[in-house]
Amino acid sequence: MRLMELDLIGESITQPGASKPKFQRGISFHPALGDEVFTATQDDLKAIYAQPDTPCVRLGTICQDQTLPAYVTVDELLGKHFAILGTTGSGKSCAVAMILRAILAQNKSGHIVLLDVHNEYTQSFHDCAEVLHSGNLELPYWLLNFEEMGEIVVGSGRRDREADFAILKDAILQAKLKGQDAADKGAYVTADTPIPYRLSDVVRQVDDALGKMDKATDSIPYLRLKERLSALQSDTRYAFMFPGVTVRDSMAAILSRIFRVPVDGKPITILDLSGVPSEIMNVVISLLCRLTFDFALWSDRAVPILLVCEEAQRYMGQDTSQGFEPTKRALARIAKEGRKYGVSLGLVSQRPADLAVEILSQCNTIFAMRMSNRKDQDFVRATLSESTIGLIDVLPTLRTGEAVAVGEGVPIPARMMFDLMPEDARPHSGTASFSSAWQANEKGQDFVADVVERWRRQER
Repeated sequence: MRLMELDLIGESITQPGASKPKFQRGISFHPALGDEVFTATQDDLKAIYAQPDTPCVRLGTICQDQTLPAYVTVDELLGKHFAILGTTGSGKSCAVAMILRAILAQNKSGHIVLLDVHNEYTQSFHDCAEVLHSGNLELPYWLLNFEEMGEIVVGSGRRDREADFAILKDAILQAKLKGQDAADKGAYVTADTPIPYRLSDVVRQVDDALGKMDKATDSIPYLRLKERLSALQSDTRYAFMFPGVTVRDSMAAILSRIFRVPVDGKPITILDLSGVPSEIMNVVISLLCRLTFDFALWSDRAVPILLVCEEAQRYMGQDTSQGFEPTKRALARIAKEGRKYGVSLGLVSQRPADLAVEILSQCNTIFAMRMSNRKDQDFVRATLSESTIGLIDVLPTLRTGEAVAVGEGVPIPARMMFDLMPEDARPHSGTASFSSAWQANEKGQDFVADVVERWRRQER
């Protein structure tokens, strides 16, 4: 006797008036004991993996039969979020570029924001992307809410920071009120309202509070705030957030550029965060995620936006003692409520076990690439349905560019191979070739001097 365990995932039904049966997911009735079992024919596979009737794009081929294309339905993929998970070198970056390229090929007026932590994707979208980096990025400090501003100015490592926060909050509120028209003063302005104000007014408010005889604390928090604000304004690394003394209301222009409204032939914005100081990286990401959701909310879903987060484990981990909690809250809000307002979330991570469960669990389509870590495999297994658990066993043996695709965005769970991209369109994420680089001794002291100069000027 030979025994086989089967997972039932769908059935072929001939609709009235149709000449051929159509495959659909789900089981309306189960086979009975004693029914015959047949191997799938080529026609059966074509029917199962056929192009969906809804808008879809091709991403690659089915591993069981390289002649069968692998499709994803665009609205299900984006409307219910997706994640690309896999260890370093498994082909995640190429998969991201492939998916976005395929979607944009059919949707020229898309609105995609890609958080690029390592500056990998510029050459992949050089012909259709607005690339923003620390040299041309404009995210003025007055766009920050108070929690984000407090993280930059006060920090989170000290136990006595409550006094600093209280002084800073009052000073910012008074500076914002000073810049408003008399008729609007106090009508809607809070410490979180994104309206322009001058840092010099904040410093002046701190000075005034310092001079009062009835202040609640000693002079140290006031002096500490003044010193930190002065340091932020003078540090060139923070110039994209703390520019010169001139303050203008450029919020509409900033949002228009980030979210590609109008598109102007560049439907994707690549935010190169590699030049952003590491100590405020999470704050910048928090601001961008919050702006994305709020823009979609107040625009009444007129401009659906896809937010793609590379290296997501760096700023949305499970450990609450690591990272910046408002960043995780902003991403969790998109994951839970974004579908209602036209915001889609795409997560990319090499350590899925470190991701916040409440966010990853909202991704209804998962592309699981090669994973050798048992903890990561178990974590992904816990997020999948029972009918797809068997596919997880192949994760350690997947080739580069191969993935197990499951969820709402694919017709049925499948093992697929992403199509190869042209060499000049692949992300700049390949491993350095030590064997070839160590063959020649071409670099000299001038090369090191040039590196030092760019290092000091923060110019890549």
